[in-house]
Amino acid sequence: MGTKLKPAPSSTSGKLGKTQDFNNKDLEQGSTATPFSTFFWAALKDDWATAEAQLADDIEWDMMPNNQIRKGKSDVLPFLKAAKYASRKEPIPISNRADKEWGVWEYWNVGTIDEGMVEFAKQSKWPFPSDISTITGKKYKVPVCFVYHINAAGKIDLVREYLDVGSVIAQFK
Repeated sequence: MGTKLKPAPSSTSGKLGKTQDFNNKDLEQGSTATPFSTFFWAALKDDWATAEAQLADDIEWDMMPNNQIRKGKSDVLPFLKAAKYASRKEPIPISNRADKEWGVWEYWNVGTIDEGMVEFAKQSKWPFPSDISTITGKKYKVPVCFVYHINAAGKIDLVREYLDVGSVIAQFK
């Protein structure tokens, strides 16, 4: 990607226990510092076997902006693949932190609106303009945050995905 970010301050103390140090390579593309960064970068490279290996069979994926809940790999993986292929995007990591039970992965989702993205947005019940020709080809930038739980086997079994849909829509007014 070539984008160099200024690292966030690091913290290895507090109630969460030892966490990832933001001053190392945790934010670089391909990082395997946490289960979610391993999952995320593998999925981005279409290495779905590695991505899937990070998820528990009974994973629950909660889309917080629209209250959609997907349960189990057979429901979650097709949704994730559709989201990935909906548009070309360039992720810019913001934070990548986990302890033994909980983690946070946050990034800027930067991309271009195309028909695939609009179709995915409709399926996700986002309020996109009905005339997509007015937004097709336009760039967007939206922060996305995943709060996730890690089970005793080290697999991700719960994801809460936060996405500011309102800020995306506002970019096209």
